[in-house]
Amino acid sequence: QQQQQQQQARRDGSTSFGEPPAELVEARPDVPANGGPVFVATGLELTNRQRRIVADLGVQIANDWGLQVTHLVADTFRRTTKMMCAICQGTPVVTLEYIAASRNVGRLIDERPFILKDEVCEAAFARKRGISGGYSLLEALDRARSQGPLLRGISVYCFPSVAEKRELPHLVAAAGGIWLTRFPAERADDASVLLLAERTVSGEKEQQRRKAHRVYDVELLREAACTQVIRRSSYRLR
Repeated sequence: QQQQQQQQARRDGSTSFGEPPAELVEARPDVPANGGPVFVATGLELTNRQRRIVADLGVQIANDWGLQVTHLVADTFRRTTKMMCAICQGTPVVTLEYIAASRNVGRLIDERPFILKDEVCEAAFARKRGISGGYSLLEALDRARSQGPLLRGISVYCFPSVAEKRELPHLVAAAGGIWLTRFPAERADDASVLLLAERTVSGEKEQQRRKAHRVYDVELLREAACTQVIRRSSYRLR
């Protein structure tokens, strides 16, 4: 059965069944592989003083997102690739105050009191997406940790109409899914396959496939990365 799964994965354009593409998980040159704490920032730049502080705490700083990142530093809720990947992995999203508080005691402390709370941007995100009950980054992080990888066992394919998709393979990998580079014709309607597209159609071939299968707006993936909830019915393309 494992051999059949691997053969199917190769036909669909994924690298190895059940694993994200290798280029997304290989060690980055600026990220240590020794399991120590690794910080990355989004929406802000750490000052030289802040960099010295975290270095004194035994922390490495990465320039880009990687699966070794242990903390994301941010000052507001923005739907950046780093933010969405961090949420998918349940990685603490902390404010700059966390660095100062850790410095005061000479070690990294419990992150929870310093998890980013951006009521204005979180509320705006919920309104724009029509999320009843509002949105909470803290709740999304808790959900990711308690339920495990959002896309475990799910393969994701984007139709050619999705032009802006550079960050999407990273989101799928962070959420534990499989990124497909070819249309999975033999299993397009399986529950384990998520077909995504823009509302506009790229051509006749895509149009035919979209009429024959269940296809969802690509925004479903970006929202789900932030909320850790997949709202299929809200994003079904007709």
